[in-house]
Amino acid sequence: MVLTELNPKGNFDSWDKKKLNEIKQNTFSTKIGDTLFENDELVLSEIILKPGERTPFRKHANDYSCTCFTDGLLVSRNVNGQIGLLRFDQGDQFYWTCSKKETIHDLENIGENTVIIKVLEIKR
Repeated sequence: MVLTELNPKGNFDSWDKKKLNEIKQNTFSTKIGDTLFENDELVLSEIILKPGERTPFRKHANDYSCTCFTDGLLVSRNVNGQIGLLRFDQGDQFYWTCSKKETIHDLENIGENTVIIKVLEIKR
């Protein structure tokens, strides 16, 4: 995965009003995607985004690992103002640590391929 920052933290000048209103509502889901498996320690979820599709803002409080099953190009907007461009190759994996902080962001598929990502969340 390659992450390119498009917009720095704290800068909301380029944001559209719909997404800013979504943040102001402060009703963020903790559900990462469609749940495939869950027990007391782990949640395995799947995110499938067709070209042009977007997930709403959601809150991550637990650490998680992602594996991309397709090539893809996504934009992720963080509620702190940061916007990143995520370029995935099939088989890319990464681990995100959320310990002691929350991450709230969306995902939007701006590429030509349907993106499939499996997410393994480690419950605290």
